[in-house]
Amino acid sequence: MANFLHNLSRSRTGIDIPPVMVIGLGRFGISLARELTANGVEVLGVDVDAKLVREQSQFLTDAVIADGTDPQALDQLGVSEMECVVLAIGTHLEASILTASNLVEAGVKDIWAKADSEAHGRILTQLGVPHVIHPERDTGRRVAHLLGGRFREFAEIAPDYSVTSLAPPPFLTSSPVRLAEAWRTKGVQIIAVRSTDGSFTPLVDGTLLAPTDTIIAGGSPTALEAFTR
Repeated sequence: MANFLHNLSRSRTGIDIPPVMVIGLGRFGISLARELTANGVEVLGVDVDAKLVREQSQFLTDAVIADGTDPQALDQLGVSEMECVVLAIGTHLEASILTASNLVEAGVKDIWAKADSEAHGRILTQLGVPHVIHPERDTGRRVAHLLGGRFREFAEIAPDYSVTSLAPPPFLTSSPVRLAEAWRTKGVQIIAVRSTDGSFTPLVDGTLLAPTDTIIAGGSPTALEAFTR
């Protein structure tokens, strides 16, 4: 399997990144791996569970049975040649930590590792993992802002800056939009608008929005929530 990298096509259509190894084919790992594959990224899936590997192999470039806690197994997979590895093991803390340590020691520069708790995340960071993911926490934050029904989508870009899509609040449909005023008075950037024909266009000063439009807006979660009211 060390020849995995050498057998890959470099033509991509969606996400233009080098091949990715995903270790752990649970719900998070396979969701990420399938999305990468669907966007033209070559993906090698790795798991100790033969059933998971067999089930998911049809969706990935390649999938193998291997134990990430075994440095020799990773070496046989050519892990030191990988530019990016996603460690999607979360619930098995010891396996996650040992595998992370092996990846760091192998010299993988771009490691993204799933953490199931703050303590787990701290340990991964201390081991030298540059990117620690908290999917349950991050998804929970997103869903919390969707519960009220005012946002159609919600994504946290930074700790105090998010982007959302929503119908224009009534005060935006009563007169032409003034972008600077919205930022000054509401702390919200109105970025784009989707009309009923489904096309997105950048929003410019003087646009008259309709209640049926969808706008893309950015700002702090607090500002965005207040914006909708």
